[in-house]
Amino acid sequence: MSLRLIFFSGLLALFAFGAAKKTATATGENDDLILTATLYTDPADIKDLVGSDLDGHYFVAAVKVQPKYGKTVAVSRDDFQLHCFDGNDTARPFVASQIAGQSTLVVAKAGDEDGKHKNKPRFTVGGMGGLTGPTTEYDNAPAKVKDERDAGKPTLEKTLNEKILREGSIEQPVSGLLYFAMEKHKLKDMELVYGAKETRIAIRFK
Repeated sequence: MSLRLIFFSGLLALFAFGAAKKTATATGENDDLILTATLYTDPADIKDLVGSDLDGHYFVAAVKVQPKYGKTVAVSRDDFQLHCFDGNDTARPFVASQIAGQSTLVVAKAGDEDGKHKNKPRFTVGGMGGLTGPTTEYDNAPAKVKDERDAGKPTLEKTLNEKILREGSIEQPVSGLLYFAMEKHKLKDMELVYGAKETRIAIRFK
């Protein structure tokens, strides 16, 4: 092997080692179940997974819950939380409507019934953007919910809901996605925690 080829091979290995991982899979278990999870932190990977990068504000965990010894296990999304050791941030899973709901709450000044008069501050709440527009509130301001769904087209909310981890009692393995409001953290600092103290599983993504 030539010295040049050895040099370039070493250089490629160095780049591969130094590149920050953005996806990792890990497994943990307790007396009742085996939990396998793949954590996605890169917006491009998340877009491949659900059709949207979720504006870069979410991490997504693809989890598989497998009961042991023929047991019946109760699956609840509230039993999961994503923890970051860098900054000690924690997040619980969001449901699809919290991320991509298309109903918009419009709050307008009293007397401005349609919420469209010029030069009158108002704000909207809903969708991935959360709170948008001026945040001036008016006392006793009327609020209207404007539904912007297009029934003829699949929506992001529908996709997220179809892929989400289902809740309920299971005897067979189930798989699904969990959506966490988390961003700008390194994969090596992340931990997925399941269950209470007695049944706790903690998965590190190193």
